Amino acid sequence: MSDNSGTAPATDSVIRIDGTIRNYSWGSRTALADLTGRPLPTEHPEAEMWFGAHPAAPSRVTGTDRSLLDVITADPDGQLGGHRRSDRLPFLLKLLAADQALSLQAHPTRQQAQEGFARENAAGIALTAPNRNYRDDNHKPELLVALTPFAALAGFRPLHLTRELLDHLAVPELAWTTSLLGSGSDDEDLRALVTTWISLPSATKKQLVKAVAERCRGLLAETGATPDRDWMRGPASVAVELADQYPGDSGVLISLLLNHVVLQPGQAIFLSAGQLHAYVRGTGVEIMANSDNVLRGGLTTKHIDVPELMRVMDFSPVADPVCPRDSSGRFSVPVSDFGLREIRGTTPVTVDGPAVVLGVAGDTDVSWQSPTGERSEALRPGQAVWVPAGAGTVQVASSGRGFVATAG
Repeated sequence: MSDNSGTAPATDSVIRIDGTIRNYSWGSRTALADLTGRPLPTEHPEAEMWFGAHPAAPSRVTGTDRSLLDVITADPDGQLGGHRRSDRLPFLLKLLAADQALSLQAHPTRQQAQEGFARENAAGIALTAPNRNYRDDNHKPELLVALTPFAALAGFRPLHLTRELLDHLAVPELAWTTSLLGSGSDDEDLRALVTTWISLPSATKKQLVKAVAERCRGLLAETGATPDRDWMRGPASVAVELADQYPGDSGVLISLLLNHVVLQPGQAIFLSAGQLHAYVRGTGVEIMANSDNVLRGGLTTKHIDVPELMRVMDFSPVADPVCPRDSSGRFSVPVSDFGLREIRGTTPVTVDGPAVVLGVAGDTDVSWQSPTGERSEALRPGQAVWVPAGAGTVQVASSGRGFVATAG
């Protein structure tokens, strides 16, 4: 086993790290506790467990008062390698558990984040202020892999399908807004519709959301639906659920424009900068660029900045947000900030640092050669180790299910 004493770990050592729990209202009082073998229900909803070095909630080195951020800051060459692009860990790994819908949100590009972060710093807005949009200067592409059936809204649906859904719902109160469609540009049609819906007076929104929810309930009660309309039941069901949780919220209307996806365990979705999304329910492993920048558009009591959201949002339709992976368990992501690989099976695979290895089911075994001989860690679900760039040959196998997060 690795040395978990209070002394500083060697710079080339694999070390155990503890995830940092984030308590948000949409989280679960049972999912993460059950996964990690803790008593349940928990006192507060547990939404996320962070494994990384983000300043807002860095992981602790097990058995010490040091954080992974401290370890990396003290020795960026040994921890991140000589060919790194910066002195900070480029990714953040999470366990995520949603009992109700997250806010409707999008994330900025790197340039937008840098400009927004500098602008809000110059304006004197505190990093912890509730009206802060940019808490760092980084972009936030993200990948979520389902551990349970996981429902999500992810990117704008191709517009011809959305028009079929809106035509079938035939909500009279929406007719004047849906007449905005038909310019010949799907992107501009979606921009016009979202701008209209998100900017409506509160009383009008409340009326429209109520009418939409009623019609969606009617669609769900229909019998003898044809196969080409079966897909409509998913977004209708989510709209009803969201209307119950957030009556009068324009996010309920906007949800009708987004792809409704139900991932099965092992499936994943990738979301690039600007893509509007909301996780609805389920437990998963999430990896992203090392950022906490969120622009919200509804389904929340938190700060909403409509002009800034509209500025960063990408209105291009997405035909299929599901992310493929290869036969080795690696997910195909179009960014260099992170890579993620699922480990199943007792045949060891080699891992090069910098990396975080996380166990989620059964035993995930990590072994490496140290100056004092062969060392190993057996990770139970929710346990993780940090593998620095200087750790040499590290091998990982799992009797259940583990994940390896790497820097690209």
